[in-house]
Amino acid sequence: MAFNSKMVAEKIFNILKGFGYQVKSFSKDGKLVIDPQEATRFAVASPNMLIRFDQNLETISLATGEQFDDERLREMLKRLSQDHLINFDYKKFNKKVQPKSEKIDIAQSAEKDMADVMEGFGPMTGSLKTSYQPIDNVKLVVRHKKAVNEEVRGARSRNIHSIYIQRGDERFKMAENNLKAARAMARHLTMGGEVHDTVGSAITEMATEYRQLTDFVKYVNKAALVNEDNEQYVAMAVENINNIKSTFERVCGVKSYATTVESIAQRASLEVLVDDVDLESKFIETHFDDRVANAMGSIRKSISRQSKFEADIAEAIKKESFSNLKELISESGDMIDFATPQALLSHQITQMGNASQNQTLSAHLHSISNKVASGGSLNQFEYGTIKSCLLSASEARVKTSVAESAEQAYANFLEQFDIL
Repeated sequence: MAFNSKMVAEKIFNILKGFGYQVKSFSKDGKLVIDPQEATRFAVASPNMLIRFDQNLETISLATGEQFDDERLREMLKRLSQDHLINFDYKKFNKKVQPKSEKIDIAQSAEKDMADVMEGFGPMTGSLKTSYQPIDNVKLVVRHKKAVNEEVRGARSRNIHSIYIQRGDERFKMAENNLKAARAMARHLTMGGEVHDTVGSAITEMATEYRQLTDFVKYVNKAALVNEDNEQYVAMAVENINNIKSTFERVCGVKSYATTVESIAQRASLEVLVDDVDLESKFIETHFDDRVANAMGSIRKSISRQSKFEADIAEAIKKESFSNLKELISESGDMIDFATPQALLSHQITQMGNASQNQTLSAHLHSISNKVASGGSLNQFEYGTIKSCLLSASEARVKTSVAESAEQAYANFLEQFDIL
């Protein structure tokens, strides 16, 4: 277990208390505990919700009643999961959710482990040391380091020694023991792809990058090497880890496969920028660890991807007129009573995204809108994007005799929001 389980448990508790909820904490065997660091379940009676921290599956799960509609809590727990490189799951139920012990959970739960059952994939089955998972004419073959305990949920997804993909008489060994990557490769083969084509090679490279970045983040955190000078690169590594994980999941989907492999091909063709930043020296204490060295190439690629993305956004804004933005805002604004200034700002940014003709810019604006709505802080680039879009929209309206200057319009619009 790479993450600090006690720290994660305490952060979950603090998040819930921060919302003013009355929280009861329960241990793995279902006993009420005072110290939240000992807890794996956190129950709130009103509004009815249960947060489960499964350390074996490395997952935080939020279960709520149907009446719960506060997205802020969901986003904060999801962000906590991402920060510690663990999974997040959310479900709504039409009945009361209550804490139970781990043993009762395992014995009574008829739900399949979502890590083992995905769209188009069959369930994982097999013997004590080998697991199989089929998808159409392709099959995953997973060898385990030790015997699989069928009574433990997700057991066939862990203790992996090696992974093979079998198609007819052909069998390919995955370079990394990454089950998400293997499933992505299996889907790619069922869609007519090959292991060593552009997309297949990119999946393999991303799996290696995922391992290197994960090792890097775990190491620098454990060795206390993160500081003000290098924390932006650690944050970039975490973001890249989450992006790779999300990409693998989208490749596995029937509907999302086509658009995702297109972005993978673009990722693979990206030219790495040459810069004079000595990244290695920013993580040296008394020696230079291989886990740092292995991640440097990936971080440089992340910097290049971010630079290209920012350049593409800037170019898209220059070409945008946001011609129908005023109409979109006025039409919906007349019908909506916004509860907070943040809700209003989120709405305005969403409408800018709807008015944009460029898909990349539109998606970015919607992402910023979601961040504002969930109470997140914007970084300098996101803040600058809003400003540039508003200036572009204002300049278009100046042509139709709007008296107020673009800069003043921008200032008036954002002066009431503390978003940095």
